[in-house]
Amino acid sequence: MAKPKKQYVCQACGAKQVQWSGRCPGCGEWNTIVEEAPAAVRQAVGGWVPLKAEIQVLGEVRETGAEQRWVTEVNEFDRVVGGGIMPGSFGLLGGTPGVGKSTLILQLMARIAGTGRKCLYISGEESLGQIKERASRLLVDQSKLLVLVESNLEMIIEQLEKHSPDFVVIDSIQTLFSSQFTASPGSVTQVREGAAMLMRYTKAKGSALLLIGHVTKDGAIAGPKTLEHMVDYVLYLEGEKNEAGRVLRSVKNRFGNISELGLFKMTSKGLSELLNPNQLFLEQFHWGHPGMSVFAMLEGSRSLFLEVQVLVGDTEQRNPARMAVGLDRNRLQVMVAVLEKSLGMDFSGNDIYLNLAGGFRTNEPAVDMSVAAALISSHLRVTLPSQSVFVGEVALTGEFRVVPGLEDRVLEAQRCGFKYFYLPTKAAKRLANIGKTMELIGVADLSKLSELLQ
Repeated sequence: MAKPKKQYVCQACGAKQVQWSGRCPGCGEWNTIVEEAPAAVRQAVGGWVPLKAEIQVLGEVRETGAEQRWVTEVNEFDRVVGGGIMPGSFGLLGGTPGVGKSTLILQLMARIAGTGRKCLYISGEESLGQIKERASRLLVDQSKLLVLVESNLEMIIEQLEKHSPDFVVIDSIQTLFSSQFTASPGSVTQVREGAAMLMRYTKAKGSALLLIGHVTKDGAIAGPKTLEHMVDYVLYLEGEKNEAGRVLRSVKNRFGNISELGLFKMTSKGLSELLNPNQLFLEQFHWGHPGMSVFAMLEGSRSLFLEVQVLVGDTEQRNPARMAVGLDRNRLQVMVAVLEKSLGMDFSGNDIYLNLAGGFRTNEPAVDMSVAAALISSHLRVTLPSQSVFVGEVALTGEFRVVPGLEDRVLEAQRCGFKYFYLPTKAAKRLANIGKTMELIGVADLSKLSELLQ
């Protein structure tokens, strides 16, 4: 009988090696490779048998209609997942500790259970008493919620087979383990194989299942990257502990748009939805201060207005500070270089600090005009026009380029009562008939922008 071959698996990225080494050649991390037993033949667990695969003609397959979705009545969650939870879906929710993942899930499950669906909450981290205490604090209806405290995968699937719930939440995937493997809970093998078992059960039975996952210090979901490829949708709950705002973001969705945002506010009674967030943001804007501009960010189907704050201060350091919160620091450095080249400004003796208020982040090139306006305003100590919005991408030559979704941004700004909308000249001519109660101001390049602001 042939001796089974050993395998070594990186606990950071899941890469497999034929021999041990101190550093993983895949991700470059040190001391993350451990020896694991080779995967055995997978047996059916809990008595359930997967559906038999049959070849079918694609044209004869009935489409999955939107009417089959389970509307949770948590409108912000429904928006992010594409209109509701799809039966048979397999999802993943990540977030930093204490951001409110378990709070959101309990409120969500209480709403779904109220529609007549059987919901099961499986916890591998908390006791029944802790779950009960949280549910009581959130004032959710507990009469129809099923709870199971268990970490063994075989026992979990046995209970799933016995009760056949419609919607299952597992908190968290890193705490589960299967007796088929000798690796510890949270290891790459346990996370990968545990998710595979649950996925096969979900697809065979048609239940909807949502995994809660821990995140690393870099903000990515812990475990192998294949975990995100296996699921149908991936959600991130983001927010700072010292701020009430929470953002539910979709980064993968096989049933809807990606990059959708759901906005919540953390209160003493849990997470409450922000159905009209722009009105709340408008009340917090501080008009009349140098270095402050407003940017219309487009996330999915929603336009949000963010306050871009820039502080340009004098310094005697040889290497002036360049710090950005909510925006890529390299993007800020490029903007500073373009301003120096196009307008002749000298920032060599200035520290520059940029912040997107409210804890938001954006990678949109459309934020360039707003950042440039705030930099010019703070450097020259002039205030920008009140009730104004800036949207446009800047080229290295100093010209402003048209960005996607300008029509939606203009319409939302007009609805919220803004007076001025600065945008690239070509787009201003095309959208001239839209702005009825708001003035559209075309800006060709940075020189024109500086002229308009002084």
